Amino acid sequence: MNAAHESVNHALDAASALDPSALEHLHAAAGNAACAYYVTPPLDMLTDLVLLRDTIYQQLDRTHKPLQQAELYLLAGQVCGLLSSVTWDLGLVEAAEEQARAAYTYGSVIDHPSLQAWARALQVTLAFWSGHPRRAHAIATAALPTAPTGTARARLHSVNARALALLGARGEVRSELDAATDQLDQAGGDTLLDAVGGELSFDRPRRALCAGAAYVALGDGDQAEREASEAVDLFGQIPAEQRWALGALGAQVDLGAARTLRDDLAGAQAALQPVFDLPATRRTEAIALRLHALARMLGTARYRGAVEALQLGAAIEDFTAVSLSRTTGMRALPK
Repeated sequence: MNAAHESVNHALDAASALDPSALEHLHAAAGNAACAYYVTPPLDMLTDLVLLRDTIYQQLDRTHKPLQQAELYLLAGQVCGLLSSVTWDLGLVEAAEEQARAAYTYGSVIDHPSLQAWARALQVTLAFWSGHPRRAHAIATAALPTAPTGTARARLHSVNARALALLGARGEVRSELDAATDQLDQAGGDTLLDAVGGELSFDRPRRALCAGAAYVALGDGDQAEREASEAVDLFGQIPAEQRWALGALGAQVDLGAARTLRDDLAGAQAALQPVFDLPATRRTEAIALRLHALARMLGTARYRGAVEALQLGAAIEDFTAVSLSRTTGMRALPK
């Protein structure tokens, strides 16, 4: 990997002016990063993405051609969006919000609706995870009218459903999830989101993941179990090297929460076992927050004295104690 990075950097430096081969290198690197996000530990991703972003900035200083600048701004927006996702995985919400805003700004500079919609969806996700569901809903509502049909709108509808679930808007949650399904029926032709894929894409497993989480938030154990089970099944059909591993584990946590809502604590333990096996380097903030919410549920009077509840609570405490946002390695993140 180091040799490959050195080869690309030398090839870029050797060019007397920015030529198509330089842009080709950068597009390939950004596309590879979007797919690598699914299978690479966040700290490793962060280092590579910062280097790639800085390389794109250097190339922007080397050209004054409007078309080349527009292409580089698109790449900068793509990489800043990926940095937002990775930074959030590490539990740094303010930095993640700044990266998402940067991605949106680049999309605005070049009038790229798909990049803008993706960046807005990132902002929605950060807002509801941060305890601001009304702000998340407002961002999604404002972004939907200008979002392209298909993948972009499917993602916005899905994350909006999660924000609405935190507000208790049960009927609107179902409407948004149905709208997401309709948009997925029309997806596949987006020249950015579908063409690049990886973290830029949004498919049926991710829609089911959002649905399961939404119904857990609504306290509907039956529907949450159906949706989370579908998410687990759909993620399981994707080859491991192409699967969003942490999304699949998020579905397992939601399945455990749904079974807890149904008083099936043994089933919850079975669902959560693959999660507890996750190495510390992959324990992202979203996984930790899902587990914290489940721990709060297990701590209510409803489950007091249940052996399984005590065991699950202890396992969750051990797991989250060494999640990424709590590790000492976070002190040395690159700026």
